[in-house]
Amino acid sequence: MTRDVFLIEGLRTPIGKFGGSLKPLRATEFGSTVAEALLDRINLDGDAIDLVVGGMVLQDMTESNPARIVSQRIGLPDGVPAFTLNMQCCSGMAALIQATYQVLSGAVEIAMVMGLESMSNAPHVVPGSRWGHRLGSGAFLDTIQECTLAGSHMWDDPKRMIDVAENHAKVDGFSREQMDAYAIVSHERAIAAIEAGRLDGEIVPIDVQGRKSITRFERDENPRTSTLESLAKMTPVQDGGVITAANAASLNDAAAVAVIASADAINKYNLEPLARIVTESMTMVGCDPNLMGYSCVDALNGALEAADKTVDELDLIECNEGFAVQLLACEEMGGWDRDRLNVDGGSVALGHPVGMSGLRITIHLAKALRERGLTLGGATVPAGSGLGTAVLLEAV
Repeated sequence: MTRDVFLIEGLRTPIGKFGGSLKPLRATEFGSTVAEALLDRINLDGDAIDLVVGGMVLQDMTESNPARIVSQRIGLPDGVPAFTLNMQCCSGMAALIQATYQVLSGAVEIAMVMGLESMSNAPHVVPGSRWGHRLGSGAFLDTIQECTLAGSHMWDDPKRMIDVAENHAKVDGFSREQMDAYAIVSHERAIAAIEAGRLDGEIVPIDVQGRKSITRFERDENPRTSTLESLAKMTPVQDGGVITAANAASLNDAAAVAVIASADAINKYNLEPLARIVTESMTMVGCDPNLMGYSCVDALNGALEAADKTVDELDLIECNEGFAVQLLACEEMGGWDRDRLNVDGGSVALGHPVGMSGLRITIHLAKALRERGLTLGGATVPAGSGLGTAVLLEAV
């Protein structure tokens, strides 16, 4: 297929801490604010949207099919279909890929894509309670804890993401000091980007109703200044381990929304795109769940091969950081140049709202290419259970 698909624009909320500024709101509430702001930004009427695709991990039935909830909340026509997928940390990027295929095939002309997560509102469940526990006891199951499984109880591999990160540290030979040093780099780059205003163009402030007043939330809550000395004092998550809260991404709340369109739709609605999605490059892969981090290298390499490009031709790379060790392992394995990698900070600094991050880094990549006058970039995400996705963008 030779039909071009373009990323028109993308926006996001500030990223909130777990239990932080966005806690009072559901993902579909702050996601709706971003979606409305995006349509206003590009001066597009909701009637032009043909499809809505969302990515979200910690869904529950009170917020079933968040993509449809948002589309109804912002007044899209009833006839616009919407679906929400779960590919763990890849969900936001997978939503973009699936929507792009729909435009590429000619089935739709304009699609709205969402990546949503409110980890603060992840529910607890009580398995078995419907039919009663008779003489036994029921226990609350924390869905966030289940979300951190790198494997699954259902395939008899209940390792958690922290176990995989520790395994990467051993297999790839990275020290605690190297991880802490990278964490500082991620935070310093994020803080520099915030202070220079480089993230302003992608953030939509969110008004949060408190008990007595409305608070405007407009700046990412996670990034902070640290030193190697202060990080060295932190206790590892596991006894004898090297992963700490400082060199791993945190739990967070946020939403990102993008609009993609065909060339015909761009002309019809007078839209100005940010980037062309290199459609032949869209890649989904799997790998050994015990070395989950490698999946994003496999995905990006697959994307480059499909587009007949090399890693040296990428002006910028965005790789989601679940853990500093994962980023270091991928950097080395992929032959990625640190000066072109996560140039405005990554998830170790900004946070990782799992269903949103893949779309966030894609939107940011498009804006960073334009701001720096660069041409080609790659975005890639690894996910628990050994999954990865990648896309290439070409600035226009």
